[in-house]
Amino acid sequence: TNVEQSSYTNSRDKVDSNKQMMENLTIRINNKLKSLLDLLSLRYREYFLDFFSNYNYNYSKGIFNETIKTYILKNLSHDLYAIIDSFDAFQASFDGNLLLVKNFVEKHPKYKDKSGIWDTTLLYSSSRNNHLNIVKYLIEQGKCYVNVQNRKYNQNLSRDSRISPTSGSTALHAACFYGHIDIVRYLIDNEANYFIKNDAQETPIYNGLLRNNIKEFFQDFLIFNYSNSNINIPESTILETNQLIFDSIWEYKSIYSDQWIIFDDNQSNQLQQSFYVQLQKNFNPDLIMKIDNNLYNISLIQFLCFQKSNSLNNEYLWIRCRGSSIANFNFYSKWQIMFDKHISIKSNKSVSLEVFYIKNNSNDHIQIKLNHWFYLNNYINQQLDDALNYRRKYLNIYLPFINNDLFQFNLKTFSFSNHENTINGFIRWIPTYISTDNQTIIDNFQPLTNINILPLFRTYSAATCSNNDHIHQSTTTVTNQYSEINNNGKENASMVVRFGDLIKDTSDVIVVCWSSKYLLEIIYECGGSSVRTAINNQLEKKLKNSLTSVKSDGDIKSKRIYFIHWIPESDIDLVKKSLENLISIAMQRAHDDNYKSIAFPAIGCGDYQYPIQIVAQTMVNKAHQEQILHKISVSFIIQSTKKDVFHHFDKQINVLNQSTSTGFVSKIVQNGLIQIEKGDITKQKVDVIVISSSSDYLRQIVIMEGGEEVYGAYEKENKTNPDCLLISTPPGNLPCKRIFFLKWVPDENENLLRQSIVDFIWNVIQNVLAYKFDSIAFPPIGCAHSNISTSIIIQTLINQLIYQIKNRNLSLTVKFIILPDQDEIYQEFHQELLKTEQDIEPTNDDKVPSTWELAAGNSFRFIVSFKLDEYKTIADEFYRAMKGKIKRIIQIERIQNERWYFQYLAHKKDFFKRLNKNTEKRLYHGCPNNAVDSIIADCFNRSFAGLNGTSYGIGVYFSSDATYSNQFAKPNSNGERSMFIARVLIGKTILGNPSMKTRPPGFDTTTDGNHIFVTYHDAQAYAEYLITYK
Repeated sequence: TNVEQSSYTNSRDKVDSNKQMMENLTIRINNKLKSLLDLLSLRYREYFLDFFSNYNYNYSKGIFNETIKTYILKNLSHDLYAIIDSFDAFQASFDGNLLLVKNFVEKHPKYKDKSGIWDTTLLYSSSRNNHLNIVKYLIEQGKCYVNVQNRKYNQNLSRDSRISPTSGSTALHAACFYGHIDIVRYLIDNEANYFIKNDAQETPIYNGLLRNNIKEFFQDFLIFNYSNSNINIPESTILETNQLIFDSIWEYKSIYSDQWIIFDDNQSNQLQQSFYVQLQKNFNPDLIMKIDNNLYNISLIQFLCFQKSNSLNNEYLWIRCRGSSIANFNFYSKWQIMFDKHISIKSNKSVSLEVFYIKNNSNDHIQIKLNHWFYLNNYINQQLDDALNYRRKYLNIYLPFINNDLFQFNLKTFSFSNHENTINGFIRWIPTYISTDNQTIIDNFQPLTNINILPLFRTYSAATCSNNDHIHQSTTTVTNQYSEINNNGKENASMVVRFGDLIKDTSDVIVVCWSSKYLLEIIYECGGSSVRTAINNQLEKKLKNSLTSVKSDGDIKSKRIYFIHWIPESDIDLVKKSLENLISIAMQRAHDDNYKSIAFPAIGCGDYQYPIQIVAQTMVNKAHQEQILHKISVSFIIQSTKKDVFHHFDKQINVLNQSTSTGFVSKIVQNGLIQIEKGDITKQKVDVIVISSSSDYLRQIVIMEGGEEVYGAYEKENKTNPDCLLISTPPGNLPCKRIFFLKWVPDENENLLRQSIVDFIWNVIQNVLAYKFDSIAFPPIGCAHSNISTSIIIQTLINQLIYQIKNRNLSLTVKFIILPDQDEIYQEFHQELLKTEQDIEPTNDDKVPSTWELAAGNSFRFIVSFKLDEYKTIADEFYRAMKGKIKRIIQIERIQNERWYFQYLAHKKDFFKRLNKNTEKRLYHGCPNNAVDSIIADCFNRSFAGLNGTSYGIGVYFSSDATYSNQFAKPNSNGERSMFIARVLIGKTILGNPSMKTRPPGFDTTTDGNHIFVTYHDAQAYAEYLITYK
């Protein structure tokens, strides 16, 4: 007893000594740091203070506000080295030393966009001194933000009161000012903003005016004007200018001609003035004008003229306005394209006023017709709008409907052509009009009767939308398109909230709840026959389908409508779960249907009056989680009168954009919650924190922070029962209720590693239930071991916790606490958490793999091109697996046998349901050449049993060792061998012997205990590839 007491006292003294050591160290650092900072010049002092402020250092008092923790000391030291290394790195970017810059960025990636001691970024310095190789590295590999601005650490350093033009400048500012034209071109090609202003309110364009090469570049690159002779330097985008101008050229051409003729000044003025109308007044869409001594009716809706006579030979003229519809008239427009010449089409002078449409996201070739207008799809419309807003003269666009050829669009002449000029033509915009009667967009080329219309002005929503919710979403969509450019990339481009009308939204899919009477009435009124039939069926038959997909028709602009059952709940927790389920179902279905965008209303914020903040938070977070899995753009469409709803959704999206920097993500799992966050495990206010024996360092910190009570309890239990799997101690000084110390040692063998984590989680859950705890916090156990697979650890941890929560129906909150500087580990946990719900259970999809080609006839074999990554991946692995026993690969063929593939998927799903884990392996199967066709046509059926041996059972043999399978790949007369790469379901396996004619009860395969697996069912394996080799 005296010995134990002495040991306890010594250990307690050690804990106290460690704490005292850190306190003393903090005091020493305080004293030393203050005196060192005082010796520095003001510039250097401010630079260091900016860094130390992140660690809660108070310069005026000369102290850190709290004692430095052991693990914080490590971070502080690393970051301090980054600051010190930055002196050389920033000088290197200035001098052109790529190697030094590269080493710095790779060693300290979070400092790549930081301004250095002289208030400039790496990208700015390298651009300033014309180091194109460094600029390319920083953009392409370093992933620096092209529009990052310099930051001045102390505004008092300047010798005079003038604002330094360097402050707030970007790399493009520097390249323009110093005349480095190659860097200017490169930066602009990589989306550098040439209208962004520095602190002196100078744009890059302005900075480059004294350099002839830069000035000439922008004179050719930008549209300074259309009609004026004076050249004024543009200082902002068109939308930012917010000022109407008279700068356009009105033209007409005969439908038979390829020549555009400019209207005279009086005619142009008359056309221009026609659109200068007040919002309250009726708009006259028709004019009468004398052109070439003939009277014409002019339709401002179709931009078409026709002769006002009874002649049978009425001539039609197309008109257009070269200039911006926003700058000149403040209204929105739609772009059209006309092919004047095509190498494969003879000239066609037939008279036709028919207008055609190019579908959104369509890669299908369209039937080109000369001298006809085609509406461009939304994507190309947006590109043209963006380019015109940024005053670009030229825009290169790949047109998927014409062999994906590259075309140059000239926005000054309103023309386009391919590189060879074998295809060319004209472009124009026509106004977008809205009916003032029902607030809907009209079709410019459909007959109009007794409808009052107005151009869709940018200010229309302010004057009209307050009392009308059916305004077309393009008002806010177009504004949003430009705002995404002007905000320097800060907005999450894949998720937006905007005012608008759901039925006019052009997303691929819109989502409507059966419980929304308001939306259903609008959908019924605006939809066509198929939409109305779907609604009638639901109302009459009370169908219970969770989701009903209906093709849009009528005036509904989306491709598809998903009608979803959603039942309002009184309990807010049930509301949140139901909203998450709705988002998940809709986005999963959109993914399965191969759609790329989806729009939701703000569900529950109307008649049900649920808390807007909770609805916004739930819908935005769940949509983001699904985006990680499905890469679908999400829009939340809010009625124009619901400004408070818009505010909360907008705020939540902004919070989401900061989630990576703040280090927090969560996911609801049935009745439980799993969170990933950055922080300190010792400060978690949970029921229990779990510490594994794999980290002796963390164990010591927890014991030291917990104090004497923790240390005493741990030491006592450890000595009394040294083989104990779990030691439970009181929390001591920590805010949790209990501390679990679990024995766990990672194993380099992946199978043993997975099983050890399964056992680890099971033991934790058992003890949590015994203590009736509701919340746990884990550190990232095992992730500090360099020779252990971090991805396997993280994947198994997350999957097992989800399984335990679901299987036991636990109401449990689980936290993984990642240290602030462990960005890679945090991101891996983040990704794994958000993808798990889909990937944890294989599904019997009705889709074949994305790599499969369209089959012609009954062929099952498709040669994989050596140019594809698919080929390279397979070939590289096969050369490695054969260990030098191969001369060359003749060819790789992909096997596309749908019947066999879907049978295999059905078995895969059955295996998972039965075993609750994925046991699929990719294995090799060598065979004689004459057996290949039989296998591809009829699977690995039992007729092949015994061909590759019977030592481990009479079935079909597969191996993870390619050299073993090579023994059974007998060469043909040309010396060529055949080997399959197969997907095999292993299931539960047992050591085999020659007497086994079928699998033993309770098992799925037999094995040699090493690399050989024997199957006994035809659809238990699928031949994915056939390799022919010598």
